[in-house]
Amino acid sequence: MLDRRQFLKGLIRTVALGIVSFLTPNRGTIPLAWGKPVPGTVDKKTARYRNHQEDGKMCMNCMHFIPPKGMGSMMEHMGQGMENMGGMQGMAGSGARMKGACTVVAGPVSPMGYCRFYKSKG
Repeated sequence: MLDRRQFLKGLIRTVALGIVSFLTPNRGTIPLAWGKPVPGTVDKKTARYRNHQEDGKMCMNCMHFIPPKGMGSMMEHMGQGMENMGGMQGMAGSGARMKGACTVVAGPVSPMGYCRFYKSKG
């Protein structure tokens, strides 16, 4: 049977381990550096990835997209509602330079891109 001192030591260790686990980043779900593939992703060919939108669907509006550094503030100024762009390719030039990442597709992806795993954020 545990005495009070052993019980308290075990409790403190458990709480400390829980706090450390909570504060440690989960390296399996986000890229460690922009453009590097996330573990467990599929290649672009399998995802049928392309660098252009399809029917207004594009990576920047997908729940799997991880924006490149600096893109988050850009999207706030634009209102994030890029679904209604239709056939407009006005951002294609800037989108081609700003590559993000994806939790499903390996490698860098364009905010203006599209793949078969697209799932709207809304």
